[in-house]
Formats: sequence, structure tokens, C-alpha cells
Amino acid sequence: MDWQNIIITVASAALTALASWVVTKVTTLINTKVKSGKAQTFLNTALSVVTSVVKATYQTYVESIKGTDAWTEDAQAEELSKAVESAKMQLSTEVQTYINQTHGSIENWLKTQIEAEIYTLKKEK
Repeated sequence: MDWQNIIITVASAALTALASWVVTKVTTLINTKVKSGKAQTFLNTALSVVTSVVKATYQTYVESIKGTDAWTEDAQAEELSKAVESAKMQLSTEVQTYINQTHGSIENWLKTQIEAEIYTLKKEK
């Protein structure tokens, strides 16, 4: 096992722990700012799905090609699109409807949340 593999393994474990911490903090923030219990549930569910999708995408695809010639803007855009679709498939119709009604577009909201989650993970690293 070379140093690069060891570093990737350690970084992956650290990112997973960090993502869990971030989800806890965001959930607490939502619970203090959003008064409706149903809205809290919808948003917490959606953010949990986003976090899971980001972790899964990183683990299954990004980790293997990041830093190589295959990690292009097109590849990044394709993975974002796949992450949005994966998240949509995991969200109930009721949650999607709520987000569409309160935020305008489920796709745009998911893209923003996915990008924010990625930014948070990078920043905390």
C-alpha cells in the first residue's frame, strides 16, 4: 500500500465524519429557524438525502478520478446531474412538492444544496 492510498483512505474517513457533523449542525439550524414541524421534517429529510448522495458520489466516482485527466468540467457537470437525479429518486413526492412550492425548483434547490455540501466538505478539510 503506497502513501497515496493511505492518504485517500484517511481523508475519506475524515470526510465521512465531517459530513455527519455538518448534517447535525444544519439540522439543528433548521429546527431553530423553521417553525412548521412538517417543513422541518421535509427539509431535514431532503438535506439528509443530499448529504448521502454527495458521500456516495464521492466514494464511488470522484475519488477514483480526481486528480487525473478524466476529472474535467464535463465530468464534474455529469456527476452533479447524476447526484441531482439520485437525490430526486430518494425524495418523496410530498417533499419534492414542498420544495417546488417554497423554493421554486427542486432541481435548482438540489444543485445548490449539493454544491453547498461539497463546498463545506472542502472547506472543513
